[in-house]
Order: sequence, then C-alpha cells, then structure tokens
Amino acid sequence: MTDDSGFCWIDFDNARGSTLLGHVDPGITEAVARAATGVAGSATGWSPYVDTVLERLHALCGGEAVGLFRSGTAALRAAALAVREATGRPLLLSCGYHGYDPMWYPSGTLLEPNADGVVDFYFDLGLLEELLGTPERVASVVVSPDHMHLSPDWYREVRRLCTRAGVVVVADEVKVGLRYGPTLSTAELLAPDVWAVAKGMANGHAVSAVGGPRALLRPLKEVSFTSFFEPTILAAADVTLRRVATGEPQQAVREAGERFLRHARKALADASLPVEIVGDGTFFQFVPASEELEEDFYRAADAEGLLFYEGDNQAVSAAFDDAVLTDAEQRFTRVCDRLSRHAGSGPVSEAARYRVAWNVMDGLREAERDREATEGWLARLLDD
Repeated sequence: MTDDSGFCWIDFDNARGSTLLGHVDPGITEAVARAATGVAGSATGWSPYVDTVLERLHALCGGEAVGLFRSGTAALRAAALAVREATGRPLLLSCGYHGYDPMWYPSGTLLEPNADGVVDFYFDLGLLEELLGTPERVASVVVSPDHMHLSPDWYREVRRLCTRAGVVVVADEVKVGLRYGPTLSTAELLAPDVWAVAKGMANGHAVSAVGGPRALLRPLKEVSFTSFFEPTILAAADVTLRRVATGEPQQAVREAGERFLRHARKALADASLPVEIVGDGTFFQFVPASEELEEDFYRAADAEGLLFYEGDNQAVSAAFDDAVLTDAEQRFTRVCDRLSRHAGSGPVSEAARYRVAWNVMDGLREAERDREATEGWLARLLDD
C-alpha cells in the first residue's frame, strides 16, 4: 500500500484479517462496479445475488437456515439471542472477543452473569465445567476460536462437555471462518450447532452471516433490513465465496505466511532477540519478552514500512507474491538490526505469553493450571 506521502507499506494487518484476497482484487472490483450500475437489482430489495450468496454459504458452512447481516458483531448478537429465545434458558457462557458490543462485557465477578446474562469463562475448561454443572440454565456456549494459543484437543473437550450437558455450541468464526480453509475452522473439532462468519466472506466488504438449525434460528425469521440487500456488497461476497470454495486463496495465504515466518524466526535468532512467534502462516502473533521490547519492535516495523496489527494477530493476503515476500523479508531483517540493544535480553516468560495471548483472545492461553492459578492470572490480566 502507498500512503499520501508516497511511502510504500507491506500490509500484514489487512483490515484486521478481512482482506483475504488482497486490496483492490480485480475480480471483486469488476463485480462491484457492475453491480453499482443497477444491472443486478436495486439496493432496497431482492436481487439474484441474495440467493447465490446464501447458497454458497450453505454449501460451505452448512445449516438449515442461513441469514445475512451487516457486521460480525450484529450477526453474533442475533445468533446468541435467537438461541436463548429458542431454548428458553437464560445464560450464555462466553469466551473470546465478540465485537464492539457491551452485551459481552464481563460482570467483574468470576462466574457471575452480567446484566445481559453472559458469563465469561475466559477459555478455561475448568471454569466451563463448573458453569455447565447447571445445564438447565445455559442456552449456549459461545466460542470465538483461536488457533494460535489453543490446540485441537481444547475444542474437542469443549464439544465433549457441551454434548454431555446437552448445551448448544455457537462458533463465533467472524474472524477465522473460511480463512483456514473452505469451511468453518472448527467444523470437525467443535462441530458447532450455530455459526457466524464475516471477515472471510467478502474481502472486507460489510456483510456477515449466521447459520444453523431452523429450530434454533427461528426467532430471526422476521429480521430484515434494506441494507441487507445492497448489491455491490453481495457482489463482493459472491466473488469471494466462489474463490474461497476452491481453497486456493487459503493455501496461498498459508504458504506465503509460512515462508515469511521461516525468515522471521531465523532473523530473530540471528539477532539474539527474545521474540517468539506463535501460530502459523494463516494467522500468527509476535511474543516479545518485555513490553519495552514490544514497543520498540512495532516502532522499528513502522520505520521499515511493515504494517503490523500492533500486539495482535498478523494476517498476510493472497496478494503476497514472491516480490512482496522478498521485500518483506529484507525489511524484517532491518527491523531486527534496529533492535540490537535488546539482543540477549530474554527469555520470554510465561507472563509474556499470557499477556500477548490475552491481547488477541480476551482470555487465557491453553496451559496446565489449577483453579488458584487461573484466578491469579485473571486477576493480573484484568487489572492490566
């Protein structure tokens, strides 16, 4: 990307991971421009794109009923409240970030519901098991998947606990859905009853979706706004979903990311910098040993024109070709050179790993700990 001053950046933020295919993708640009002429219908009612997009989502993610919304936040709120109404149970057990929505804010007291009936268990399986001790009060368990700090076994255990308790699982795949492959990232691991996706379905355009059984989503039947039918946005979704269904963009992202990570890890090691990297080429995160090093790291990256999502997950796009990757690798080496004063200043501690995971998860990384340790980490991280 080139800014107003003419300075060229390499974008690892990509609109918080929304721009899977790359900025100004030619196929999407052409489809959006065509839709803007009105040939695909008006912006206030049905168009052929509506059926096409819904059919593509159904084929990729499943669900008897599939509905469209304008943001991931709205889609997830709608899904959770629909399940609550359908089950007649009051509580929503939550972990992860679900958007700019006060509904999901923790109560401030461990295992106590907030005013909206939401209880945060912070990705801790022990806390979840406690809360599922009264399953008759739990409408659903709402999980925002993270594949950098949680193993596949973590999701399998959530599914086991929820199945045993007879509780609905809602996967908030707004961020990760369709980015890891042409389906939900937890389709087999978590086998969610209800899902929500957004960032991977329209390359940054404002649309999201919810899917699941009709019995659970029936309360959404009458939810409709004219903005749902905007043809330019649906055109972007149509092109993006057709592409992601092949799995090719996701493979390109994974391979480009893995190549960059191989170089980055070597450059950090050669410079004796205490910075770990978690995740894989699809999504990854830097784990500096100290907050001082973290601040200097992102300042150096800015100076070299590497646009990182500070403190959070990094996401390459399918537009990262050989030339871009070579440039990025050279810039990252120079970033490491700028950080020479931090050489040998490690190691990366458990506190640093928990802190960085908290930044992206709003919860606790997977690790061995008892209830006392869980409460200690939560007190420390919530206070920060």
